This record gives sequence, C-alpha cells and structure tokens, in this order.
Amino acid sequence: MNRVVWESKIANPNGVHCRVAAKLTDIVAAHNAQVWITGRGEPVDCASILEVLSLSLIQGSVVAFTAEGPDAELAAQAINRLLSAKEEG
Repeated sequence: MNRVVWESKIANPNGVHCRVAAKLTDIVAAHNAQVWITGRGEPVDCASILEVLSLSLIQGSVVAFTAEGPDAELAAQAINRLLSAKEEG
C-alpha cells in the first residue's frame, strides 16, 4: 500500500474556512486514499469537513498529512496545490 507523509503550510489569507475545507474533502473523495491531517494534536480524517474545520487553521499554520492507498501520491499533490494557493480559484 502506498503511504505518503508530508507537511504543508496554509497560504490562504482566510485560512481553512468552509470553502477550502469542502474542496479538501472533495479531493479526498475523488482519490482512492485515506488522508489524515494533524494540526493540533490528534490526526483528523480529511474526509470529514467538520473534523477539518475543528482544527481552526489560519494562514501560516503548518500541518502534517498522512495519505494511504493507491492514489496517495495524487491526493497529496492535489492537497498541496489547494493549500499553497494564496486565493481560491
């Protein structure tokens, strides 16, 4: 099984708010991988918008991710593109 572990810095000036969290969960749903994010302590499931929002991630936050599954690398690339964007597009 493929496993990818990485860190990402939140670039969006508004942090991870509802729209960004929804896009994150959409990315996870579109890939054959399970993804967890650790922002403050315990990892949360990126398939759950409520769990992602519970982290209250602001611009500049550095978070750790773990992705497992056949599409782990593709999911990681898509998530990095989303979180490194300074604005939503």
